[in-house]
Amino acid sequence: MNLFERLSKPILEVFPGLDTGDLMFGAPPNPDMGDVGVRMFEAAKKLRMAPPQIAQRVVGEAHFGPEVVEARAVGPFVNFRLERAVFARDIVAAIYADGERFGSNGSGDGRRALVEHTSINPNASPHVGRARNAMIGDSLVRLLRFEGYDVEVQYYVNDIGRQIALLVLACEDPGKMTFDDMLTTYGAANARAETDPQFAAQGYELLAQIEEGDPKAQQRFHAVTEMCLRGQLGVLERLGARYDVFVRESQYVRDPRLEAVLDALRGKDALFTDEEGRVTVDLSKLGYAYEEGRYAALLRSNGSSMYFYRDLAYTMDKLERNADLNLIVLGEDHKLYLQQLTLILEAAGKSAPEGVPYAHILLKEGKMSTRQGNVVLLSDFLDEATARASEKVGEQWPDVPRDEQNAIAEKVAVAAIRFAILRVNANKNVIFDWASALS
Repeated sequence: MNLFERLSKPILEVFPGLDTGDLMFGAPPNPDMGDVGVRMFEAAKKLRMAPPQIAQRVVGEAHFGPEVVEARAVGPFVNFRLERAVFARDIVAAIYADGERFGSNGSGDGRRALVEHTSINPNASPHVGRARNAMIGDSLVRLLRFEGYDVEVQYYVNDIGRQIALLVLACEDPGKMTFDDMLTTYGAANARAETDPQFAAQGYELLAQIEEGDPKAQQRFHAVTEMCLRGQLGVLERLGARYDVFVRESQYVRDPRLEAVLDALRGKDALFTDEEGRVTVDLSKLGYAYEEGRYAALLRSNGSSMYFYRDLAYTMDKLERNADLNLIVLGEDHKLYLQQLTLILEAAGKSAPEGVPYAHILLKEGKMSTRQGNVVLLSDFLDEATARASEKVGEQWPDVPRDEQNAIAEKVAVAAIRFAILRVNANKNVIFDWASALS
């Protein structure tokens, strides 16, 4: 029995209607107030009592063990002062008994979790902002596994769409190209499509071919997107992120599961054909109250699927896996998108994954040199961090062989970056400071 369980047990004996989840433990704001405290706000909701009243009854009626020197009610809190010798003895014994599971309460034992994170478009290299997605997602996965969850990590490969079609069109021999070659090629192809209507039309024709199941078109798309995916994973693996399943968007081009969703939307008069001939959802019919984001197009005038349609199908696929916990890590700029997705799924009697939003990463020192002008690539960022860490490693261990210094520096750099970013509330911007991170 860990410390929190030992502190909870006497409280639950006083209030049998409570569960351990109703007791929120934490450190008091001032060490002079005690070693650990428990707040009674959640318990008050269930008991329908004032939090200070609950705290007073706990102090007056609960019988704690020898690890507690003093229990004091402070407003809605009960603060405990612990007997350090007893506490230390119990902690050491628990560490030996639990091993690597020490600290876990087993809340995920026998439960399954599905986590989707990162999921970058193949035509882009991971940048620092998207790295926060990977770090949050990977950390959630590690924590869930620590708690006993059977976790499946999914990476959604956006291997279809206009942008990918332009890249495929421009890659004459992808087998001889590197990831950087493809990034450069995409930039040129996208710029050309802006000024060359015929080239842009060829991209749509190629996209139509893969939607119709043309095997040659499928092979071309696969060759290009797999090369890009390998390049992206090479960068993300340096960060420590790992994935179990790679799900391709192209497998949801025509998905029969969405017929039930479309029927449900028609039944709510939420489906119509817009001025471009696209099958579109009017979210105001589903309770959406704003003009921005009111419409979500699903199918083009020729019947081909759009991104939102395919993403709905992918989400339905995830829901059918019946995970106890279904999470998707998304940037704050995708909050509207998740809201749209949720409304459509709820209209069809389904639930949406739980979104884990995050804000931006900003560099305190201003812009780093970058190959893409307006963003800092993660590969460049990691190289810069490793170079800075290498200087410190060389100063501290000058006699260590250079290759070992480099390996140590990479580990230090990655750990420093992850800690500096993850320590900030995900809903707040990170102001990244090299000196502070590597100190």
